[in-house]
Amino acid sequence: MAIQPQTFLNFAARNYSLLLDIYRREAGLNEAELYDLMRKYRSDNDPAPDHIFSQLLDLKIVEALPDATAIYEITRPIAVLFRFLLQEQRLTSTTVIQAYLDDLDTFYSDLENAMREEKHGRIERSLSEIVDTMERIRQDSRANRQAIINEVMAVKGNRERRTVRERFDKILLIWEKYLEPLKDLIDVKKSMDSSLDGLEGLLKSGLKQYSMDGVVHNELSKTIARLVRLRRDVVSDFHESMQEVEPLYLALKRDSILARGASRALERIDKFGLRSLQLTEVLALPAGWLQEGLFTNTMIEAYLHGIKGYEPKPAPYLSVSDDASSPQYIDLQDVVEKLANELPITDVLAWLFERYLNYELTDLLRVYGRLINAPSCTIKYSNEEKDYRFNELTICAHPMAIEDIQ
Repeated sequence: MAIQPQTFLNFAARNYSLLLDIYRREAGLNEAELYDLMRKYRSDNDPAPDHIFSQLLDLKIVEALPDATAIYEITRPIAVLFRFLLQEQRLTSTTVIQAYLDDLDTFYSDLENAMREEKHGRIERSLSEIVDTMERIRQDSRANRQAIINEVMAVKGNRERRTVRERFDKILLIWEKYLEPLKDLIDVKKSMDSSLDGLEGLLKSGLKQYSMDGVVHNELSKTIARLVRLRRDVVSDFHESMQEVEPLYLALKRDSILARGASRALERIDKFGLRSLQLTEVLALPAGWLQEGLFTNTMIEAYLHGIKGYEPKPAPYLSVSDDASSPQYIDLQDVVEKLANELPITDVLAWLFERYLNYELTDLLRVYGRLINAPSCTIKYSNEEKDYRFNELTICAHPMAIEDIQ
C-alpha cells in the first residue's frame, strides 16, 4: 500500500528526535528498547506508544530484522534520507557505477531502435530511463565526494586515537578501492567517456531527426543538458576528492613506513641485540676515532679572535632596467565587472579570447573555469560544439553563455 507523503512528513516532523535516535542505533533495538525511546520522547499531547509503534511500521520507518525476533532497525530508504540530510553519505564503489554505465548502454540500444522505428512512446520511456540512470550516477558521485571529505576529516581529527598504521589503512582503502578505479573509469577513451560520447552522439542526431516534433525535441534537449552536467560534476567531484585524499595519503604513507621500520628494528634489537642491525656496515661508520682533519680547540679560538669585530659590507645594489616586464595577472573580479556591463554574453570563451588576446592560454582557461563554477553567474550551454582559434591552437567546446550576474 502506498504511503501518503503528507502523513509521513507530518509524523517525521513530530517525532524527529525519536527517528534520529533509532537511526543512530545501527545494531538495531528490541521492542522493549523501542518502547523506552517512545516514552522518552513522548510529550503530553502525543498519542500512546502503541499507536506510535503502529505508525512506525505502517509508514515503513522501521522493520524487523530477518534473523531475530522482536529486533527492529530503521529501513534502508529512511537511513539513506538521514545520511543525505546529515551529510553522512556512504561510499559507492566503482562496480556500482560500472553497472549504471552498462544500463546506459542497454538504454542506448533501446533509444536507437525506438528512433529508427519512430515510436514516440518508446523514445520518451527510454529517455526517462537514461535520465534516471544519469542522475543516480551524479548523486552517487556527489555522495562519494562528501563521504570522502567526512572520512578525511575524521582521520585528521583522530578523535579515536588510532595509530598511524590504522589511519593509513583507512586512507589506503579509499585510495585503492574508490579513487584509483574511478580515475581509470573516467579517463579519456575509457569506459565512462566512451559510453557518454556514444549517447551524446545519438541524442544530437535525434535533435536533427525530430526538429519538427516539439515534445520529443524538448526531451532530447533536456537530456543533453543533463549529460553535460553529469560529465562536469563527476570530474569535479573526482578532482576535489583527490585534493582531499592525496596529501594525506602521501603523508600517512611516509609516516607509516617510518613507524613500521622503527617497529621492526626495535623487535630485532629486543631479540638479537643492537649488533644484529649491523649499523657499522650498513651506514659505513668508522670503527674508531678519526683524528685526521679535525680542528683543535686552540685553532677554533684563534679563528674566532680573528673575526672579532668584523663588520659585513652592504650588499651590492642590483639595478633593474626600465624595460623589465612585470608578470601578467587577470583579476577575476575585473572580468566579472566587464561581463556584467556587456550582458548578455552569448559566448564567454570567445569574449575572453577577444578581450585578453595578449595573455597566456592557461590563464584564460583558468579564469574560464572559475566563471563556470561561480555561484553569481547564471550560465547556459549550447548544444552544438564550436572550434576556437587561439594563436596556433584550436580548442573544441560547447559555447557557454552568461545570462545574468548577481
